[in-house]
Amino acid sequence: MNGRRRAASLAAAIGLSCFAGIAISNLYTSSSQEPNNNNNQAPTLRSYRRALSNVDPVNAATITDAVFKDPKHLYGDCEIPKARFATHQVATLYQPAFPGSGSRMTYELVEALTGMTISNDHNYAIDPNVHNHVVSVKTHYPNRNGISLEAFDDHFHGALLVIRNPIKAIPSFFNFWYERINHLENHSVRAPTEEWIAFRDANLGEQLKSWRKHMDYWLKKYENDRSKLLVLPYERLTDNARGPGTALKLALFLDSVEGVNAAKPEEVACLWHRSVKYMDEGETVEGHAVRSGSSATPYTQSQFDAIRNTLQTQKWKYKDDPEVFKIMDQYMRHIQHSWLYVS
Repeated sequence: MNGRRRAASLAAAIGLSCFAGIAISNLYTSSSQEPNNNNNQAPTLRSYRRALSNVDPVNAATITDAVFKDPKHLYGDCEIPKARFATHQVATLYQPAFPGSGSRMTYELVEALTGMTISNDHNYAIDPNVHNHVVSVKTHYPNRNGISLEAFDDHFHGALLVIRNPIKAIPSFFNFWYERINHLENHSVRAPTEEWIAFRDANLGEQLKSWRKHMDYWLKKYENDRSKLLVLPYERLTDNARGPGTALKLALFLDSVEGVNAAKPEEVACLWHRSVKYMDEGETVEGHAVRSGSSATPYTQSQFDAIRNTLQTQKWKYKDDPEVFKIMDQYMRHIQHSWLYVS
């Protein structure tokens, strides 16, 4: 079913993103856990229906019944489709994320929701065979780990911008970098705390500038047509309460793209759990690797203040963008209300 024919039912299902059953606070401790992701309880039928009723009372019961008809729809044993290159023309999406913001996780979720493969900026730049035959292109640009694809802008329908609070994104990026320079398997270990501290002290200022530049670039690129940009906060995508609804919002956006058919609403929660939660909670799903090692990523007080000032700058820069303003405000409140370990 193409995008327009399923848009109505998906739009109703977006009500799942209204879940508020798990409060989000005390986000940043000395561990790497994101807010409230230690609750593995599946949503109840009543909570699904209540959330949907606030958005679409006509379709709420139908969609809820479809989700709960088969237990596998709720964090069960659903089958993730094998991702393939499209044999038809696709209006491809950019998939930008600052390093350490869940790029690989989002990559797997998009493939699970569409059954279509994803490319990256380096491959897209040199291989014309993938042009308009992949659902999205993963990129870190304008971070130095990415490359510009502006020469191919006419290939792209829009972008999925994944953002994450820099207080967690930067340590996550460092874990990736540590694995790489030590020739370790990707997403297998966390760097020792002393290694993190050395990196932090030498690079935090530059990393914060890069984080801000990345966010500014993609928001400016689509400032005149926000319908072509979907902002996906990592914290919502990985949260047990709001994750399934956020995935449904993503499915709706994907389904609106020419040549893309997203999963049915009742299938999304399970696909989300199998492609997202194994990385977020340390679960193992079909052999996926999870990181081991200490999760402590302390900051000094001055570094903590620098992060808070960066978020405040971004918050007021986007005061006329209600969505981004709210995300930055939440990031600041999460930091202010946490018991962060300061070294």
